[in-house]
Amino acid sequence: MRRALVLTLLHTSPRHVDVFERLFARLMQSERDENLPEIRLSHVVREDLLKRAIASGVLPEDTHARAVRILHEATAASDAVLCTCSTLGPAADEAASKTNKPVVRVDRPMAADAARAGSSIAVLATLKCTLKPTCDLISAELHAARSKADVAPVFIEGAWEAFEAGKVEKMNALIAESTIVAERAGADVIVLAQASMVDALGGANVTVPVLTSPAGGLAAAIAAIRARA
Repeated sequence: MRRALVLTLLHTSPRHVDVFERLFARLMQSERDENLPEIRLSHVVREDLLKRAIASGVLPEDTHARAVRILHEATAASDAVLCTCSTLGPAADEAASKTNKPVVRVDRPMAADAARAGSSIAVLATLKCTLKPTCDLISAELHAARSKADVAPVFIEGAWEAFEAGKVEKMNALIAESTIVAERAGADVIVLAQASMVDALGGANVTVPVLTSPAGGLAAAIAAIRARA
C-alpha cells in the first residue's frame, strides 16, 4: 500500500484552513482514478508573518527570510508546499529555489490567467503589503508571455479591518463595490489578490472576468505533487 502524499499549506490566517479544506474535498471528490495516490493536507498557521508585513506596509527583509525558512523546513516533512498568502509570494519563490520539492505560491496561476486575459488589469487588495508582490508577479507573467497590459493596484480601505472583526459580509460588500468601480474605470480583468477575498466573488456584479487565487493555486499544488509521485 502506497503512503499518502503530504501537501503542507502555509497560512497567515486560521480562517484559511477551512477554506482550503473545503476546496480540497471538492477537488478530491471529482477524482475518479483510484490508481492515483492519496493526498493528505497539513496546515501551518503563522499569523505573525503577516502582522509584521501589515505593520510595515511591505514584507520586511527579516520576515521574508523567516518565511523562507519556514517554507523550506516544511518541505522536510512534506512532498510539496503551498503558500496561501500572496504577501509571502516572493518568499515562496525563494524557498522553491532551495529545494527540489515543489513550493507553490497560491497566486501564480491567477497571475498567469490575468496576463493572458487582460490589457487593463485592476489588482484589488485589502492590504497594502499585498499589492506590490501581486502586481510584480502579474508583470513578470506579462513579460514571460511577451504581452503588454496596464496593471493598476487598488487598495480597499476598511475591508481588512472588517475581516479581522469577523464582519465578513461588510468586507465582501466593500470588495464587490470596488470591482464595480474598477470596471467603470476601464479594467477588462479584475484580480482579487488575497485568498481571503474569494467569498466576495458572488457579489461582484460586473461583466469582466474577476479572478481569485485559492482554487487555481490548490489545483497547481496538487498537480505538482502528482507529477513527483
